[in-house]
Amino acid sequence: MAARLWRSILALAFAVALASGFLVRRLFALPSAYASAVALCVLLALPIAFVSLCFLHALAADAVPARAGAARHLLRALLSETVDFTWTVLAMSAAAARDRGQLLAADGPRRPILLLHGFLCNARVWCALQARLVAAGFGPIEALDLEPLLADIEILVGRVAPRLLALQRRCNDERVVIIAHSMGGLVARALLRDLGASAVRRILTIASPHHGTALVRRLPWPNTRQMCPDSPWLRALNAGQEGRFAVPVTSIYTVADNLVVPVESAQLQGAESIELRGIGHLGMLRSRRALDSVIATLSQDTPL
Repeated sequence: MAARLWRSILALAFAVALASGFLVRRLFALPSAYASAVALCVLLALPIAFVSLCFLHALAADAVPARAGAARHLLRALLSETVDFTWTVLAMSAAAARDRGQLLAADGPRRPILLLHGFLCNARVWCALQARLVAAGFGPIEALDLEPLLADIEILVGRVAPRLLALQRRCNDERVVIIAHSMGGLVARALLRDLGASAVRRILTIASPHHGTALVRRLPWPNTRQMCPDSPWLRALNAGQEGRFAVPVTSIYTVADNLVVPVESAQLQGAESIELRGIGHLGMLRSRRALDSVIATLSQDTPL
């Protein structure tokens, strides 16, 4: 479903770029080469405009430069996030009929991991981390698509829970580590609430809005309403967990997050916090520093 969505957005972007080139050619009687150059510039400008708008929106809601610590960190995050956004859209749009989740570590004990993506994404966002996890000896690894895309988070939890338990059974009842990005972190915590420490070994969240994000206040869908800072669902989840998690929980976040606002939303009482700088929201899925933090955190656990 997410792949179709992003393919449609890509098709629209190409249509806008081609129409711009055609219009410039007709208005100014330019050669085809110039019109093609205009179309290419428009195509490249679209992701820059979108990411810049996200940062400006975050700036209006919460002082991003102050949070980022320095203007250079913010600029670095803006530039890298533009590249990461483009790469992520292309990755999510790619067709993948086969099951992406079954990646086994080459040798050693089984160390099962479940990967949960964020809002409007799919499992292909995990390509970089999957490769790192396998190289580090983790597996099997299952990366799920959270669908329907706009569904209530409790519906997503209900669909993921059987997959997590099935993964645990395949690994001789070894408890499963959950790694989650953005909204996926809330799904992971709800899974811990429902399944407990007998099924979940550790949760590691990346750029997750544990206390909500102000940028979704005007969005009408069930899961975006739940991610509002003052949502009853989020208040209940935090009231039941913060300060007394049944398993180790780690939150890796960036102070230059352009979608989780305020950035303090990513912090949890009773959880380990790892702060990074100069990285945007989607950039956390590909940043070497973020991936190094994931591997280092998981390496604290002794394989059984």
